[in-house]
Amino acid sequence: MSNSSFDDLWRRDFLRGFGLWIVIEIVSFLVLPGLGAIQPGDRLKFWFGLSIPLGIGGALLIGGSSRFIAMTNDRAASGSKTLLSFLGQFGGSIGIAGILFPFVMVAGEFLSKIFVK
Repeated sequence: MSNSSFDDLWRRDFLRGFGLWIVIEIVSFLVLPGLGAIQPGDRLKFWFGLSIPLGIGGALLIGGSSRFIAMTNDRAASGSKTLLSFLGQFGGSIGIAGILFPFVMVAGEFLSKIFVK
């Protein structure tokens, strides 16, 4: 693979992760509170403030880890591919957790509203 294809892979995965995070933000912080499905009160501001660096950082990690794994598979010796691939997948998993943070918080609030009266 050429270096430009690695850059295209990074850009594509970053934009997909970022787009997914934007959709989750809109649903979590605009749609669900607007419909009255959740009423988190003051916690909503804290969650929103925390979700911004986690979401952007998560999108960056997803893009970077996919590029890292592609470069590892292209260049690494077969013995170290497994460890490096695992590290890249771990980074991507952390990135997904950052992107899904608002959804997890809102889902917890919604479930607590349903089950705890």
